[in-house]
Amino acid sequence: MNHLIVSYSVGLATVGCALIAFYAIAKVWKSGGFRVSTRKRLFSIIETAALAQHAVLYVVRIGRRYYALAGASGNVTVICELVAADVEAESVT
Repeated sequence: MNHLIVSYSVGLATVGCALIAFYAIAKVWKSGGFRVSTRKRLFSIIETAALAQHAVLYVVRIGRRYYALAGASGNVTVICELVAADVEAESVT
């Protein structure tokens, strides 16, 4: 009987510690503590524009190149590669 109480107490303490750890991680995550600068990422979405209910136009950066992509229900299509100087000039203004 005494062993059972100790076992439940240890289990409850373990679950409590896990919940506290998850709460702390979620709080740091929400405040942006885990975010990495977009300059270090290989892929980032620069701009989005909804064209219709299920159609979206994206400007994305992959490495040092920029692309215009169209997304619709269930597919993505590369429209063209964009000139980096044009995209970077627009994002500054």
